Amino acid sequence: METYGFDKLSIRVLKNDLTPDTTKKIHVLDGTPKEGGPTAMELTGLSKEAQKVFAGDREYYIVRKGTGNVASNFGLLDVPFAIEQELLGLVTFGTDGGIDGFGKNTEAPYCAAVAESEDLYGEPVAFAFLAGSFNRDGFSLATKNDEDFNPEAGEYVYNAMSRDITIDAKTESMTVMRAFGEENVESLKTAVLGTETPSGE
Repeated sequence: METYGFDKLSIRVLKNDLTPDTTKKIHVLDGTPKEGGPTAMELTGLSKEAQKVFAGDREYYIVRKGTGNVASNFGLLDVPFAIEQELLGLVTFGTDGGIDGFGKNTEAPYCAAVAESEDLYGEPVAFAFLAGSFNRDGFSLATKNDEDFNPEAGEYVYNAMSRDITIDAKTESMTVMRAFGEENVESLKTAVLGTETPSGE
């Protein structure tokens, strides 16, 4: 399956038992001005490194079940400060949280994420990351010059882990899931991220 575009990334913090924290918002990065947007995703580690078992002086069996070290590199442009602070677990100061920092108490929360695209025929496609945490290794500054300003996306790494997920009465321990078609994409998003809690409740 090939994909075309990357129009939306939805993220929600999970509780320690890896269920959606319904007290937290589902953050949607979709390119809305000043609200951030996704530019790239590179998912790796889906296949377990095969290990051959020998018997009788020949290859007898290949250990191949499960996944490898699943991670995804995301390019995210202009992520709002408050969202970045939450996803990276930054320590904040001041009444408006306008000062933050990285230190010994920095601990990124568990999060789930759903990346949305489409196939070559325009049908919705989604990749869901059931549990894991985001990190950003650094930042950079550069001088202004006489060239047109072209902002670059920040690089965020999502390290994935498995989580029990139930869809249509079937429960499995999964790390990454895919969905094809609008109805299946919405079903997967609800299972992974939960639903938004209406304001006032």
